[in-house]
Amino acid sequence: MTTPAIPPAPTAPGAAAGPTPLIAPGGAPATPPNFQTPNFLNGAPPTPPVPGSAEDPLAALRDIHLPPDVPLFPLAPGWYVLAGLAVLVLIILAVREWRWRQTLAYKALKMFDAEVGRAEPDDTHAVAVAASDVLRRLVRAESGEAKATLTGEAWARLLVTGRAPFAPREAAFLARAPYMPPQTAEQVAAGSITPAALADAVRRHIRARR
Repeated sequence: MTTPAIPPAPTAPGAAAGPTPLIAPGGAPATPPNFQTPNFLNGAPPTPPVPGSAEDPLAALRDIHLPPDVPLFPLAPGWYVLAGLAVLVLIILAVREWRWRQTLAYKALKMFDAEVGRAEPDDTHAVAVAASDVLRRLVRAESGEAKATLTGEAWARLLVTGRAPFAPREAAFLARAPYMPPQTAEQVAAGSITPAALADAVRRHIRARR
């Protein structure tokens, strides 16, 4: 006795009976697409872009160009203004120096330095004699013979006046020292007046009379 065959299950009207294979044009089975490639629609392997072509994404990139070095010239306007101010200051200083060299005070100062330079460094009497000679010449040129011939207390009072006056003890020493023997003048100046301090006081007094 034979077993009857089981009939297939009925299908709904319009339903597909099974998976429909992909049919390429012409009736041949088509190759399944490769979904891992950009060309998965036709299953062809990816084609690498040709360097320099329109499809190459690196073709649109440009090389990096550094900016040119900043030139030294032409200078910015501020540098020209600064240079002009520097030149103006130098001209003003040069004119002031030239005018100072034309004054009697400058000539008296040079004369005093020359006379002190010939004396001994610790010779207070020599500094006093040089100072008395130069100061009297300067006063004579500025104020006339009457004041230049003052002596003693009158000359000392004149020396403690002006824009850079001598100290009273310095003025008294300058009024008396030129008429003293060197040793006596050194004894009077000992402990109170030094040659360097006296020379500095004379220079300040002369510069103030410019």
